[in-house]
Amino acid sequence: MNKLSLRFSIFCILLIGLLNVLQAQSNKYKDIIKIDGIKNTKYLATVSGIADVELFKPASFSFGMSFSGSIRLLYKPKLNQAKSVYSARVIEREIFIKPTLGYIYRKRYNTALFFIPEIAYRHTFNNGIFVEVNFDAGYMFTKSNAPTYERQDDGTFKKVFFGYHNVILGGKLNAGYDFSKKMKTPLAINFGTGLWYHYPSNEQWTRRIFVEAGLSYVFRRNKE
Repeated sequence: MNKLSLRFSIFCILLIGLLNVLQAQSNKYKDIIKIDGIKNTKYLATVSGIADVELFKPASFSFGMSFSGSIRLLYKPKLNQAKSVYSARVIEREIFIKPTLGYIYRKRYNTALFFIPEIAYRHTFNNGIFVEVNFDAGYMFTKSNAPTYERQDDGTFKKVFFGYHNVILGGKLNAGYDFSKKMKTPLAINFGTGLWYHYPSNEQWTRRIFVEAGLSYVFRRNKE
């Protein structure tokens, strides 16, 4: 065997060995990044400011607050191909139940107290931006802010303290940024708008349009 053939054979052996090493390294990191390895537990505690919007002229705003906790019922992560095998691009698809308490104060009218066990679907992109769709069905109690009097059988009037019981149906659309997704900071911000119908109000369904903005503390822990 001449020197040229020997050198060519050595080159082929080295090339095959290098390709095997590269393939092994590629498979090694592909085994590390799996859907099972990116699952986690996650809960949220949220406080939001609410503005009830009255569109009749003149337009008016009534303000309130809501407090909710988000309990995740379903988690379906999606692993997208990234530029590098060292990092994963993970999209989070989640369904939460969100027990929510709150109030809206309408000056000179009433104060509304509500409880809504919301159902929410949240879609969080790899960069931390999320969109969330909520379905709301709950209870509202509205108490008059002004003194209320009731006529008695003898023709006199008696001051009474009462409110109105209502059923709520509706939903809202939120968007925001989850800092815990990329920056490892356990906070998230959200803003959005929604629509409620409550019954009865003079034997009719009454519409409420509202906007909200909130801050959440995110309890996130990777599963072992």
